[in-house]
Amino acid sequence: MIDVAEVVAGDGGSLAAAELNAPAAGDRFPTYALEVRGLAVAGREALTAVELASDGLVVGSAPLDVERPRAAAAHGTGDRIGFRALLNGLLLPPEFQLDLRAITVTGEQVPFGAVRGRRERLPAGSDAPPQPLMLTTLGRTGSMLLQRLLEAHPDILVLRPHRYEQRVAGYWVEVLLALTEPSGYMRQLAPAGSLDEPRWWLGDEGPAARPDPDDPLHRWLGREAVFALAEACRSRIDALYAEAAAQAEGREPRYFAEKHTLRSAALTSELYPGAREVFLVRDFRDMVASILAFNRKRGVRGFGEGAAAGEVDYVDRLAGWARSLVRSYERRAGGAHVVRYEDLVVDPAATLSALLAYLEVEGSTGTVSRMREALATEMPELAEHGTAADPAASIGRWRSDLGDELQQACARSFSEALAAFGYEP
Repeated sequence: MIDVAEVVAGDGGSLAAAELNAPAAGDRFPTYALEVRGLAVAGREALTAVELASDGLVVGSAPLDVERPRAAAAHGTGDRIGFRALLNGLLLPPEFQLDLRAITVTGEQVPFGAVRGRRERLPAGSDAPPQPLMLTTLGRTGSMLLQRLLEAHPDILVLRPHRYEQRVAGYWVEVLLALTEPSGYMRQLAPAGSLDEPRWWLGDEGPAARPDPDDPLHRWLGREAVFALAEACRSRIDALYAEAAAQAEGREPRYFAEKHTLRSAALTSELYPGAREVFLVRDFRDMVASILAFNRKRGVRGFGEGAAAGEVDYVDRLAGWARSLVRSYERRAGGAHVVRYEDLVVDPAATLSALLAYLEVEGSTGTVSRMREALATEMPELAEHGTAADPAASIGRWRSDLGDELQQACARSFSEALAAFGYEP
């Protein structure tokens, strides 16, 4: 299920020492479980953990809690300098690079190794309609507006009310990822800890059991059982949309449209051979301005802002997401379509016509006109979401809404993404 092509390791510059002991180049694994082991010795600053990242996004972490007495003695430090992480391979793209970085007490990320390889895709299901139409985006990019337009097409099913931006496929993808976590499914064979704990079966408490690739039962749990869970999750998505179509005057849609995260879109595309993906983007500086304005309007810190120390830190944290968006688009560009918010607002007819042509559904002038007319019907959700006088007024708002420090943060975080999607630097 996983082939390791190359392993690169170093001391990370500011580390006293670092090793990546497993996996090794040429290793082949019969399941989706990938064990990563090594050590990291602090240099200038103490270390708290090791993070594993793919395409800029964290996919796993491990504390430095493994005793490595011989290496520790050589560096004059405490014994606990080793780490062990058991990663669900489904979190990685089919062609992956897994980056390792040590995290210091001040939050600095010190890269010290990488694992490159490939993993087997999940078996695809039927290509019978409806298939997913995935709107891959973050937020404040016009997703609710686009879904309102798509709903007016007879071949596209969108669940109401739009303000919830339902994520049926996204929900079941997260269920699939939780149930295929190796440290979780191994609890069946090695429960560990107290069975009175309500989350004991998820494997996120207590020591994790180590899958043995030579054990036939372990191999079955990490491969055939994963395939069966994927099929079960796909069947629940199909069942819900079959019921929704039946309730929508017996429609037989070709697609069901949903908003997606990067990882839910990636796995949904593996589950459905006929899936189509739309990368919905907006000038990332305007996106930040809109997010901050919307959060202040509601008196909350949504879209991940709550985890940041401040507005500049929030934009800096979005850098990993922006890099991951670009990598995902580069990986799937041959079968995906880009819709820019600015084009949707300024020239909706041409933008919708191009989108319908990509979807290979009826796209006559009359159909496009009826889709645009749908916006004339009352839709309180769109009014509640607005933070500018009108959509056109929101284009380029970053120049006046963001101060110099925030603009500089946007330049740091989004320069590559702005260029990739055709925005001025």
